[in-house]
Order: sequence, then structure tokens, then C-alpha cells
Amino acid sequence: MNTSRRSFLRRSVGALALAPIVPVGRLALDPGRVGALRDPGALPDPGALPDPGTRSPADPVSRPVGSRPPQEAWVARARAEIPAATRSLYFQTGGIGPASEAVIDHVQERLAFQNRSPAEPRISAEMARIEPDLRAQLARLFGAETEEVALTHSTSEGISIIAWSVNWEPGDEVVISNTEHPANVIPWYVLRDRFGIVIREIDLSPGTPLIDEVRGQLSDRTRMVSISHVSRNNGRALRAGESAELGDLLRSRGVRYHLDGAQGPGCVVTDFRALGCDGYSTCGHKWLLGPKGTGALFVRRELLDDVRLSWAGSHSHATMDYEGGYTLLPSAARYEFGTRALADFAGFTRAVEWMEEIGLERVEERIQSLVDYAIEVVDAAEGLGVASPRTRPDRSGVFVVRLPEGCDATQLYGDLREDEGILGSPVREERDFRLSIHFFNTREEIDAVVASIAARCN
Repeated sequence: MNTSRRSFLRRSVGALALAPIVPVGRLALDPGRVGALRDPGALPDPGALPDPGTRSPADPVSRPVGSRPPQEAWVARARAEIPAATRSLYFQTGGIGPASEAVIDHVQERLAFQNRSPAEPRISAEMARIEPDLRAQLARLFGAETEEVALTHSTSEGISIIAWSVNWEPGDEVVISNTEHPANVIPWYVLRDRFGIVIREIDLSPGTPLIDEVRGQLSDRTRMVSISHVSRNNGRALRAGESAELGDLLRSRGVRYHLDGAQGPGCVVTDFRALGCDGYSTCGHKWLLGPKGTGALFVRRELLDDVRLSWAGSHSHATMDYEGGYTLLPSAARYEFGTRALADFAGFTRAVEWMEEIGLERVEERIQSLVDYAIEVVDAAEGLGVASPRTRPDRSGVFVVRLPEGCDATQLYGDLREDEGILGSPVREERDFRLSIHFFNTREEIDAVVASIAARCN
């Protein structure tokens, strides 16, 4: 056990007694709670809230669930450090994750430190260490070499770097899937309209065969395959072995392989090398609970010269003169340029450290345990179904509920948010409603949100 995790565990001892935990299992059902949400400094009186473990006879998912274990101290401690976790039923990490106070404080401290005198060498030198240290940290955790990591501002930025790295010709083809986020769709639309490329689509619904689906769309004009590591629409996670097999197939045909990893790190086991892709784009602000406007792009070292720059500027280069000569940085840092928000990247570092203190394996295992429970609860609810994969390793914390006929997911999203402070999300299929289940969520919260969905849809 490393020192940072040991430190976290020591702080966690007795957390249920020490941390000011609001019992949010039925928080959304308290009519006075909505006003408290609008005032971030106000929270409802915990004593006025129903016991999160109780159920009313009219509860639409009322059923014997067995005895629930007490909330683990490490979860309670972590919840106390995430302001959003006790101010709503927060199932929107797949859209934007809530940062911990440790992250927020660190960003503020680094920004204040930098602005004591930004050009002072002792200050600028300390701030300059943030990015290389973060690259090394991300490489160590997610199966890459430090030289393969570029720091971006979002998954979208990484996707666009990859998309624009090819010298596209009319009739060239890219393969995407039917479960992509707009960030992995719009760039291809733009390239289609600008250069005449052809977009082909595979079906990545749960249970479809990945290799066969891709092979069926390949041609001698295919230049790239760009699909999601974890689908934001149905929660399907690619199996590492299957993804690596696909990577071998594509390399044998000279086709570049990119994964949209926005829903990967912090949600499922993520190993860049094991996935076998050429490029992997991700972000800090979702499952890693980092600052908004932070991300990373992983590019295989041997492909750095082939993944060409379409955007460059100061700091992309190793050397230059004013006679037309320059050399690029020999690492993926060549994809970075310009003045950077270093305090935000420091916050990204702190977010990853915070997750490490808890333990990424522990986080991933708790997510899976909560998904097990969510499947059980939805299966017992009248009219609801599970649209995301049911079994490991195909599933993730992106848990999707299939609504009954006539229940509109977009309307449900608005009603749950406005009336009960429940934050979920509609997705591409009109009857699918996404609950992003992170480690800080609880069984009581899952009970509450499924009960609310069932009551509104039935």
C-alpha cells in the first residue's frame, strides 16, 4: 500500500462519526430540498429527512432487498469531500464530474501562488514542473510512456488532433459507431464537407461482435477507425483483448485506430498499451473528478511523426530560427502549444492523486458493485428495463435505464432535475435514460432515483 493511500485510510477511520454527511438516500424526495440546492451554502436539516433505508408501501420498486451493509467509512469520507455528492442525487458524472474540495483548493492555491509574480523565475520554474509531472503521472497510471502523453483541454481536442492528422483525399473513409458522442461525430462531418471523406458506421449495441462489425465496413479506402472505449450512450466497454485484436487487424491494413476515452479512466480499467490503439483521447473532468478544461491524448511513440500536426505554435518546437527552420519536440508534447492554464493542470494532478489515495481498483470495484445493485433494482421495477450491458467486462459505470413506451427521456430529465434535484441524462435512444454511477453514489440513492423514474413513467 502506498503512502498516499495509507494516509487516506487513516483519515477515513471513524469518518461516519466525524464527517458532516447528509443522508441523501431520500434527499430528492424532500420538497424543501430544491430551494437548498439553489443556495449552494444551504443544506436541508438531516434530521428532517426520511431514513434513507426505509420504503413506503406505495414505493413502486418496493421489494425485499435484504439487509444493507453500513456505508463504508472511506466512501463516507470521500462523499464529505465532494460538495455535489451531498447536495443532489448526482448521477451525471458521465457528463461532468464533481470535483473534490482538495482539487478546488489546489487550483485556487496554485493560481494565487502564480499571480504573486508570474514572471519571477522562482515562481515560473515551479509552475513549469506541473505539466511534465502530470504527463508522467498519467503515463504511469494508464499504461503509456511519458513521451506518449500530450495534455489537452478536453477529449474533443484530442479527437480533433487525431482527425486532422491525416492528409485526407476525396473518397477516403473513416469508421465510427452508432453510439458516439458528438465530439466523435462532428469532426468527421466537417472533414466530409471539406475534403469529401466517407463516414461508415458500425453497430456497437450491447452484444454485437466488435471485430466482425469493423471488418464488415473496411475497404481499401479506409484510413481510420475511431470509436468509444466506453459508450456514453449505452455503457458498453470494449474488452481489452478484443480491442488489441482489432488494433492488430487495422495495423496490418495500414488503418489508424483511435479510441474516444472520455468515459474510461476512473470508470473502468484503462491501459493504453493493452487496448492496442494508436491514439486515445480522454479528459480530466468526468470520472477522474478533475477540473473542467483538462484532458490528455495518448499517441504511440512510433507514430508520433505520422500523427501530423494541424495546429502548432510556441512550445510545440524543440528548435527554430527565423529563416524557416524548426524541429518539433520528440514527444507527444508537440501537440501542445501556447500559454497554458497551469493551475488547472495542477488541479488535474491533484484529482488523480486524490483518486489514487482512495485506490483506483477499489473505485472500479465499488462502481461494479453498485451497478450489480442497480440491475437488481431496475429488474424489480414495473415497466423499466436495463439497456446497458449486464455482465463484466462489457459493462461500466454508465448505466442506462430503458423507459416504457410513452415516457420521454428528455422530459423526464427536466422533471427530475427541477422537481427532485436528481441529475441524470437522456442519451441518443429516445427511451434511454443514463445514470452515471460513480463510487460516491450509494444504494439508497439508486433506490430513490429508480423509484422516481418508475413513478413518473408508470
